[in-house]
Amino acid sequence: MNRLLQLTLIALALLVLIETAGAQQAGASKSPAAPLVQLLLSKGVITAEEAASIKDSASPGDAEQRLARLLVSKGVITREEYDQTVLAMGAVPAMAEAAPLRPVVAAARISEPAQPVPTAAPAKEASTAQSQSDGPMTTVSKIPVKIYGNVLINGGYVDRGSNTNDIPLFAQKRGTSSDQNHQNFEMTARQTRFGLRYEGSIFKDAKLTGVFELDLLGGKPAFGNGVNFDIFRVRLAYGRIDWKNDSFEAGQDWAVFSPLNPTTLASYAIPGFSTSGNLWNRFPQIRYEHRAAIGDKSKFIFTSAVLDPNAGDNAGNPAARVIGLGERSALPALETRLGFTFPSHTKESSLGVSGHYSRQIGVPGNPVGTTAYSPIDSYGISGDLNAWLSSGFRVTGEIFHGQGLGIFSGNIAQSSVVIGGRARGISSTGGWAELHGEAPAGYEGAWKKFSANFGFGVEDNRDDDLLVGIRKRNQTYMVNGQYKFSPNFTFAMEYRQVHTDWFKQPSANQKLNWASIAFLYSF
Repeated sequence: MNRLLQLTLIALALLVLIETAGAQQAGASKSPAAPLVQLLLSKGVITAEEAASIKDSASPGDAEQRLARLLVSKGVITREEYDQTVLAMGAVPAMAEAAPLRPVVAAARISEPAQPVPTAAPAKEASTAQSQSDGPMTTVSKIPVKIYGNVLINGGYVDRGSNTNDIPLFAQKRGTSSDQNHQNFEMTARQTRFGLRYEGSIFKDAKLTGVFELDLLGGKPAFGNGVNFDIFRVRLAYGRIDWKNDSFEAGQDWAVFSPLNPTTLASYAIPGFSTSGNLWNRFPQIRYEHRAAIGDKSKFIFTSAVLDPNAGDNAGNPAARVIGLGERSALPALETRLGFTFPSHTKESSLGVSGHYSRQIGVPGNPVGTTAYSPIDSYGISGDLNAWLSSGFRVTGEIFHGQGLGIFSGNIAQSSVVIGGRARGISSTGGWAELHGEAPAGYEGAWKKFSANFGFGVEDNRDDDLLVGIRKRNQTYMVNGQYKFSPNFTFAMEYRQVHTDWFKQPSANQKLNWASIAFLYSF
């Protein structure tokens, strides 16, 4: 509704109310705005409950106030527009003195369907958060927000025991009891996610963005049928200010370190190649980013952050957060990335190098077996590449080397080991690569909605940091295909083979096969 039409509707509403007020003084009806209310109801601007509330007003003045406040709360008009219109007609704004309307949840409406998350995009930086269509959805406090989500149903067959049934990352040892090392089939909706996004302005030259996103992978209620009743897990919760060349952010977001992910719907809640060369996590952090143009379309990006120094040693499910190895250092974690983006075959490619450092302190008894005070340096360096080879093929991947990176699912989900009474970080090297294929630009044939991905990831822990029976090497092969029946509905199939080796226990080495299907509805 454009500004002229808005003002016209306001003026018409007030004229009807004023004229009817005079008629009421002569004994006329108490329902002054019934025709206009009916018009707004027919156009979907207000609901039937809201219309009834206005028609049942005790007086014309009360009806005027209710209608005006309702239009302002829905974002149809602003407070300034209301005041200007009323003053132009010679009346006095009465809205400030009126009691607030009871909020009606059903009153929210969206003008057009939102766009789905592009499942082929591998980057996990904050800038890739889902973009939604503009609509008049507002909170009770009149802040406009956009709702988005991905309802995902997964089904999978696994021929061996694994660390987790929903998303197998590494295999159980060969020889593990048959009740745990057994073929199985399962279905789950645990990878479904929902989010809220706010976009507005904070300064004349700056944009403000707020994101809150959660999924269902948090946990299971402790009762018999709790396996399919999930507890929410916070994924993202941050505010971000963007100027032309600089950004400031505070909250929980993806780590600056090791910023890419492979393309998969089988492991949507835990990124693909996790524990097989893909380092990832989301942390509470304070982040600064600077962007500088290089020529017309290329860009240099510098990002730095201080983060929660979580070391991943929080075992069990305590009611309160305990002091861990990272918190004992009394220092935040530090991360930096230098990156470049450049055009390639009409699309954007990127490359970068990033680093992570935090301090961890083991004390007698923690980790178990530690007898001496043990400072540990947790560090990592990673290179990332996302390059379009043509308009239909893209290669994506990362390589890394580091120590004490269990919180990133590094070290094959092992962060430290105790040798001779001292805790020490496990060093490891690894990486992953993926070839993505889709219909090239201009193609309009039968395969336009189909895409495929082929990938491999590996992680290898250093022998000097291992004890007999600890995971030594983990590698994963992946192939998947996705078909978009519509912009909002995707079907996918995937196959993975996972090889897990155990240090100095070759008889325990295990190979795991995993086949899965997925149905994704995005809104």
